[in-house]
Amino acid sequence: MASLFSVHNGFSTLFWEATWLNDLPLKEVFPDLYDISRLKYVSVAAMGGWKEGMWVWGDFGLSAREVEVLCLEAVYEEFIGWLEDFVDWKEGRDSVEWKDSEEKVFTVASCYNFYNNLRLHYGPANRNDEAFELLWKLDVPFKIKAFGWRLFRDRLPVKELLKNRGIPIPLDDLNCSFCDNSLESSSHLFFSCLVVKNIWSEIANWVGKGDRVDVECLSNFMDWHLFFRSKKVKVRKLGVVWLATTWIIWLVRNGACFRKDEWNVNNTVWNIKHLVWRWSFCGKITHPNYSLYEFCKDPLHFLS
Repeated sequence: MASLFSVHNGFSTLFWEATWLNDLPLKEVFPDLYDISRLKYVSVAAMGGWKEGMWVWGDFGLSAREVEVLCLEAVYEEFIGWLEDFVDWKEGRDSVEWKDSEEKVFTVASCYNFYNNLRLHYGPANRNDEAFELLWKLDVPFKIKAFGWRLFRDRLPVKELLKNRGIPIPLDDLNCSFCDNSLESSSHLFFSCLVVKNIWSEIANWVGKGDRVDVECLSNFMDWHLFFRSKKVKVRKLGVVWLATTWIIWLVRNGACFRKDEWNVNNTVWNIKHLVWRWSFCGKITHPNYSLYEFCKDPLHFLS
């Protein structure tokens, strides 16, 4: 957790559930004691009281007999040791501090860094780590950048993810909306589905790139990014074709899945080309009056 409860009077902080004494809630540090406690959802202040100017803890809803029967005496002593070290009572109401900011105040940037660091591995730098930074620099609408970020993080509501989250989906409706042969995961839907591979192949031929498709999302993005970089495409246009392709695939999938829309590869490819052309006008452009027809004949010329 990146947030930490700062206990003042103790009335607003849940004793077992909140992160207030250490980096983890007490229920996760001492799960056996939590399971047998009769006072699970009470505040820190409700677990004791002041006596002659000294704070005295109660029994925490724990039965001494039950602790003994379950052989939790050592765990209980450690638990009490944690609480004895807490003397940081303050005046006023409890507050929440954001640990990943120097000012202890929540910001979107610090939240992004927190979740991004959860994904990044420890060890030598990987070229794919650069994808997140490159994404936010592209000249595309913000909602498309947010879509790309969710795709990078595997957080789009594909059927596999919904199933894993316990959302009831009929077994006969879990397969890919395009090929109907495999479970619809992000990697399958966007990269390894045979139907989708045909779309990528058409787009690759259009821009003069080999049609090899990497089924790992970040590797796929960086592969296209490096190709366009080698063609001297503008920095803010390097990922435009990749984002347009994945975005249109997602829209077509949603239409087929929820509205039973009819579609075909040829129309999908033209929709991608049209979207790339529209996004090519975002930001500073060199050729302000070119048509879709001119753009489709030589897209790299107008993106570079």
